[in-house]
Amino acid sequence: GAVTVEFRRSGRTLAWDKGAPSLLDFAEAAGLSPEFQCRSGVCSTCKTRLLSGKVEYTEDPLDPPGPGHVLICCAKPKGHVVLDM
Repeated sequence: GAVTVEFRRSGRTLAWDKGAPSLLDFAEAAGLSPEFQCRSGVCSTCKTRLLSGKVEYTEDPLDPPGPGHVLICCAKPKGHVVLDM
């Protein structure tokens, strides 16, 4: 089935767009305004709590976030994910 991304605090669940470069770009296209700076996994400004699901990184983060967090600027969902945003 379709992969979905749930933005828990925003109350929105959307079908993942496979053409989206990252969860950050996908969130912006959905009208959300997450914090970010570098868009390359270096600064950790976009670090977001991952409430459930798994992601894969398109670029390995310089400083990987700890368990339960994801850098949305360089990650894509691997199945349904729930983000705390």
